[in-house]
Amino acid sequence: MKKILFVFLTISALFTIDVAAQNGFCGTSIEDQIIIKERMMQNRANAALSAQVRTGVMWVPIQFHLLEDNDGGNRVDVMKVFDMLCALNEDYLDQDIQFFMKDGLNFIQNSSVNADPNHSTAPAIMVGAKVFSAINIYIVKDIPNSTPGSTLGFYSPQFDWLVLKRSQVSAAAVETLTHELGHFFTLAHPFFGWDGQYWEEAIHGNPAPISSPAGILTEKMDGSNCEIAADGFCDTKPNYGLGFGWPNCNYNGNCEDPNGELLAPGVQENNFMAYFIGCASEFTPEQKAAISADLNARTSLHTTLDPDITAFTDSPTQNSPINGEETPLYNVVGFDWEPVGGATSYVVEVDRTPTFSFNPSVKFVSGGTYIEFEDVFDPNKTYYWRVKAIKEGNVCGEVLSTSFKTGTVTGTQDIKEILNHTISPNPITSGELLNINIETNEAFDALINVYNLSGQKLKEVNTTFNLGTTNHELSVSDLSEGMYIISIESENGVLTEKVVVTR
Repeated sequence: MKKILFVFLTISALFTIDVAAQNGFCGTSIEDQIIIKERMMQNRANAALSAQVRTGVMWVPIQFHLLEDNDGGNRVDVMKVFDMLCALNEDYLDQDIQFFMKDGLNFIQNSSVNADPNHSTAPAIMVGAKVFSAINIYIVKDIPNSTPGSTLGFYSPQFDWLVLKRSQVSAAAVETLTHELGHFFTLAHPFFGWDGQYWEEAIHGNPAPISSPAGILTEKMDGSNCEIAADGFCDTKPNYGLGFGWPNCNYNGNCEDPNGELLAPGVQENNFMAYFIGCASEFTPEQKAAISADLNARTSLHTTLDPDITAFTDSPTQNSPINGEETPLYNVVGFDWEPVGGATSYVVEVDRTPTFSFNPSVKFVSGGTYIEFEDVFDPNKTYYWRVKAIKEGNVCGEVLSTSFKTGTVTGTQDIKEILNHTISPNPITSGELLNINIETNEAFDALINVYNLSGQKLKEVNTTFNLGTTNHELSVSDLSEGMYIISIESENGVLTEKVVVTR
């Protein structure tokens, strides 16, 4: 399944994006965090008035939008998306929250958005792709930043979507998505107010000032203003942006709060919202309560899904092409694999490199274990293909890859003498004769070859097609059930057709 969206409407005047790129890492702006914190406070007030008890795991739909250039290049590796989703569910498992892909992956061909999702014309494209009953996550090549550093992702409360830089899409880098989803569920930074102007003694003094550079109250170590200062949580300790540039997961600097109390060793380097990069592993109880309250309020995300989360015990066995084999055609290649128990669909990817990082093509397959790719290959070249089993509650199965070489024959009618042709019956049972009926404007000699999908030649018959109509009968009694390529080859060209043999 591939949804490619082209939106040509010029409606940028209706939209503005205010995602101030910070001096590194998270691009969710102070203005956006003000909105986020206000929503958290409202959810907190509502929760105090009504007891909301959620039992069991809540499955939350995500729609991943994979941006690519107009020519299909510069797209994130789809297998890394699955790996990231698996790791994300580990981060939220202790909250009984799990995420699943809604309707597969959505591919958007737009070079401009891929290069800059904050461009004035980007919202028109992104709104056109947005799914309103899921968390929308757009994965782009880059998020330009006007200041030094690198913006890795952001959440926009205006449009209620997340954007990730493709370098952050992997199991190893999942803390970026876990962090941005925290913003989605109303969590501000513990250093809220110090965003982009992180505490430095030479600039801000020590002890730190009563208010942050953004005018937000500076949180104190004694907890006296924790409900209103910074992120509004009392169990996230004062931070002031100390994680940015800190070289490890153990802050022992000399920063003091406005009362002169050292922040170390109370800084929570392992908090997902703190941005001590590579150190994150948990949310606090108050953060979890805020996430739960916001999820309860987002009724459009509620599902009755009860998926099969059983782990896959097998990886798909690749039947054809198998490693190193040559395909009979180069412009049409079929891929076949063994079914995996519990799988509801499969994703198949092909590319020129074993890392699938050159210009991969991808297709989703439901209800079968065979798919064809057309017009994505060059003749006589080595390619790699891999297949992954997925189901609604589990995309974490292993994936194996193998190489193959394309042939030099194209699957089109290139024989100039042929006016019309039929190959029947198709499908054909093993007890029937295959009729190859050719109408010509000139007699010619030819080879009739039969190939399996791995490119192995199984039959070769010399024949002549006379002027007018000639019918050649071919026995398939020695062919097992499956799909085959019938190739008629002459010195002037090649004609190919696929034939299915049944029992």
